[in-house]
Amino acid sequence: MAELKLPRLLAAAKEFNIGQDTLIEFLSGKGFAKDDLKPTSKLSEEMYRALQQEFSSDKAAKQKSDQLELPKGSTADAKKKKRKRKFFSRKKRSPLQNPRRKKK
Repeated sequence: MAELKLPRLLAAAKEFNIGQDTLIEFLSGKGFAKDDLKPTSKLSEEMYRALQQEFSSDKAAKQKSDQLELPKGSTADAKKKKRKRKFFSRKKRSPLQNPRRKKK
């Protein structure tokens, strides 16, 4: 039988595509001690199995979305490039060059 590799809490949250707080709330609701649920703590086999049963649909949705390829030149890419160009094309003016400044 293949041995199950148990992840740390943050790695499990990333794997199941859920937030750390959601994971901690779920496990504490299942009766696991909240003091043992730190971001760097390793999950026990019971904890990991409970997460698999509850959040397997979220994990499948994440895997499906990771497989999707967006076409190049999509509208989101175009907007992002436009904002980037706009940001870098702005010139910074010194207070002496500011046309709104009143002259004495």
